[in-house]
Amino acid sequence: MRIRTLALGLLAATLPALATAHGYISAPESRSLLCSKGGNSNCGPIQYEPQSLEGPSGYPSGGPADGRLASAGLTQFGSMDEQTSTRWTKRAIKAGAQTFSWTFTANHATRNWRYYITRADWNPNTKLSRASFETQPFCTVDGGNRQPPKTVNHTCTVPARSGYQIILGVWEIADTPNSFYNMVDVSFDGTPPVTTWNPKGTIYPSVDLAAGDKVATRVFDTKGERPEFQTRIAIANATDGQRNTWPFLLASRINAEQSQLKAGQKAADGSISPAYGQNEVFVRSDSGLDRVEIQIDKAPPPNVDLLVNGVAAEYTAPTSGPLNLSFSVTAVGELDVTATLFDAAGNSKAQASVSLNNSGQTLNLALNPATAGAYNLVVKGSPKAGGNVLQKTYAITVKPAGTSTYDYVFPNSLASYKGGTKVLQPKNGKVYECKPFPYEGWCRQWSSNATAYEPGVGAHWSDAWIAR
Repeated sequence: MRIRTLALGLLAATLPALATAHGYISAPESRSLLCSKGGNSNCGPIQYEPQSLEGPSGYPSGGPADGRLASAGLTQFGSMDEQTSTRWTKRAIKAGAQTFSWTFTANHATRNWRYYITRADWNPNTKLSRASFETQPFCTVDGGNRQPPKTVNHTCTVPARSGYQIILGVWEIADTPNSFYNMVDVSFDGTPPVTTWNPKGTIYPSVDLAAGDKVATRVFDTKGERPEFQTRIAIANATDGQRNTWPFLLASRINAEQSQLKAGQKAADGSISPAYGQNEVFVRSDSGLDRVEIQIDKAPPPNVDLLVNGVAAEYTAPTSGPLNLSFSVTAVGELDVTATLFDAAGNSKAQASVSLNNSGQTLNLALNPATAGAYNLVVKGSPKAGGNVLQKTYAITVKPAGTSTYDYVFPNSLASYKGGTKVLQPKNGKVYECKPFPYEGWCRQWSSNATAYEPGVGAHWSDAWIAR
């Protein structure tokens, strides 16, 4: 372990301490920073705040629990604790002198920075624990309990390793009980031959795909697209369409078909192999190709339709008990069908559901209580194979029980109201008759902002109407 003192400038030493500290390792890029920059995918909310991996100080005797080191013990950043040999993008590194840079969005007074590296025999496919790392840091930088500048660089001697390793950087704050924990995923490449493959695109495991969907590469040079280098796969089933599977299938097809492109994850020896999850797309350095994009084409949904029969425009409420609405629904294709009856205020009053596959069925809705008024019957069909929801809406009027009749449902045909006109008020299910001259003019005096003469509910409704 080598201990060095970081000399801070006079300005940094005299600035007041900030209330909140935040920062990240910016070179080589930390796991969280690569999430923010797009180098890592499916990271969760850390992509918006890579500087926020703050947890209790005291590592390794204290600090975040084993299995939660990469998230600093914060539940909202739990995706950081995923750990396999292919999950995270790696940066090339060599043993010996290496510069580590920190960027601070809030530069708190600092006790020290410490750097730990995974053991030579660590298992990259288990969650990170104290057993994954060497007990002693390979580099410690004293912060002097002073406020650092917004960026600092530390030159440390990195131990010899091979292949995939992780460096844990700990920034310990001086005047709070917390520290910041950053993982840097690195690959020790030794002294590789001259690079012949350059990364020019990424296959992100962004979404699950369905049978019939297609994924293709689009390859460009500096002048435009080169269709002859395109590789395409069709998704055969739901298993192949899983978001971590189809990138592997596409990368494998690229490697089988193309001589100027390779896809996968690059190992320490320079080999490129397809992986489940995120894959990089590489082009030969002498190919003249400039970038590779990934295009997803969703399969068109199967032909579906929804037929509804037997819905009447008017129903009469029974003198007692519920009003039963019976109608048939028929599905062309495979649909999940839901029928809902809404009253004039938009409240759901009855509902029925059924799953159909090129078949029909009678649905029954029981309106209880059977309140007279205006209703909407909404029938929706959701295709099981995906696609747009089918919807049909029917306006229904429920007349009150008994002998009462009416000419209109208020406020329909408002201009036609005159003495003797009878209307059904959907808000209470009652019938009202317009008074004769000289009062009938008030029957037509209504708008959504002027409701004084609205039958049965307006402040002065009885000046214009008679309850029947």
